[in-house]
Amino acid sequence: MKNHFFKNFAFEFETTRLMWYIPNGGADYGEVATVAEKINPRNNESWYQEWSNFAEKLQQRGQQFHSTESCGNAYLRASRYYQAAEFFLSPQDPRKLTAYQQSVSLFYQALDLKKISYQRYQVGKFRTVFFQTTKESRGTFYICGGFDALLEELYFTNVVSTLAQGFDVVLYEGPGQSNVIREHQLVFDENWDQVAEVVINFYEKEIGLKGLRIGVGISLGGLLLARAASSNQNLFDKVILYNYFPSMLASFQKSLPKFLHKYLDTGFPLFLEKICSQYIASNSFLNWQVTHAKWVFGADSLNELLKVTSRFNEEIAYKRLTTDCLIFLAKNENYYDYQLGRNFYQKIPAKNKRLILFDKQDFSADLHCQNGAAYDSNDQLFQWLDEETLKS
Repeated sequence: MKNHFFKNFAFEFETTRLMWYIPNGGADYGEVATVAEKINPRNNESWYQEWSNFAEKLQQRGQQFHSTESCGNAYLRASRYYQAAEFFLSPQDPRKLTAYQQSVSLFYQALDLKKISYQRYQVGKFRTVFFQTTKESRGTFYICGGFDALLEELYFTNVVSTLAQGFDVVLYEGPGQSNVIREHQLVFDENWDQVAEVVINFYEKEIGLKGLRIGVGISLGGLLLARAASSNQNLFDKVILYNYFPSMLASFQKSLPKFLHKYLDTGFPLFLEKICSQYIASNSFLNWQVTHAKWVFGADSLNELLKVTSRFNEEIAYKRLTTDCLIFLAKNENYYDYQLGRNFYQKIPAKNKRLILFDKQDFSADLHCQNGAAYDSNDQLFQWLDEETLKS
């Protein structure tokens, strides 16, 4: 893919991520391009400073508007720029939590100012947000993010389009994600069915939701959701892996030299672990990935990370994923070999399943989760659901 903002892949990918939010008010091209021009492409501190400074300026500008609609619009965009600012900061940097909290606060202030209806419910230590369609409800989407998504981010990528199609939406987070890792220090749990079940039970028993249950997992959330639906086959009527995500160990292979792959299952000898750690530290994006993974999976060393993440695999799905399943896959996938997704599709026992491969020949995006393309994935998702409805 041609770079539009940075030669640095990490900065290019995360800037493109902001393009994802534009159709639903989470960013503006002119603002993104202006900030990107000021960023030193080899400096994470520059990335933080420029996004944080602009988010603060936009927040202050919004405060001066007489129109609550204009103020709300400014706050929505500022919330995503604060998200961008905190992205590459170390988990130990106090500014990471501060920027995150600003992002969250501005998001809900914006919804209130714009009179967008929502309800926030705390389910144990998990935050959830409920959005109700204004149309006759066709069912409920239960949507979770993945490795690094923030709960509120999913409003721009998924919620708005889903409400317009006549579905209610529940956003939820679990261990390792958003507020749960930042406020409660709870790391990822491979038993995601327990997380989803608690959330679904709350909404059906306490809020009274009924009808079709559709589970959506974004990025790593695709793996979590596949495991959940396999462990408890009654959780969802349909699942959407948005996108497919392989076992965590398989995802590590993409970034490591091939001669190191054999150690992923057994762990590195001590001397090699040190060498490998030095190699990782020399690659800014890989270093961020591993540092973030240690934080959200609760590991202190590279070998411990391999041991913990080995539990996050697809084996149960190969035996028990029978739920109707839509699988998205990106041909230019940057986290793993996309052929793993084809293999997954072929091996799962679901009788009603569909695989959609996103490439530049038929679509406008071929990156992980169709990054930057707000319509491609959702259009295909609802086309599949409409066809399913017509079949029944």
